[in-house]
Amino acid sequence: MMDQEIAAFIAGQKVATVACASENIPYCFNCYYSFMEQEGLLVYKSSFGTHHEDLLLRNKLVAGTIIPEEISVATIRGIQFEGVLLDDQLDLSIKASSSYYLRYPFAMAMPGKIYVLEIRHIKFTDNRRGFGFKQEWTR
Repeated sequence: MMDQEIAAFIAGQKVATVACASENIPYCFNCYYSFMEQEGLLVYKSSFGTHHEDLLLRNKLVAGTIIPEEISVATIRGIQFEGVLLDDQLDLSIKASSSYYLRYPFAMAMPGKIYVLEIRHIKFTDNRRGFGFKQEWTR
């Protein structure tokens, strides 16, 4: 089970930067996400035919960051994560779609596909607990 402080931080934010790569060519994108805390999953929606969709079909490994919308150097908080894009599974897709559309109901009007990232490792930085404070979690 993920540390509650880390989970609360992720649940309290909205946008993640996700990095992927294929054939040694890196690429990153930003996305609104929902967080399935019990499962440690990030859910996002993307338009069809994006460059990152193509890259993720070839290499499902990802890394990323989540930071607050407003930051102050003295109190900076954020996570760096590593994970993997999960394959489509009917039960998971239904649960993930519900999670995402409950948080972003306006997204139902936009074409695209729901994707699920399994978080495998997190490094949480919280300068409010001392400059450079780090906490790690691994699945």
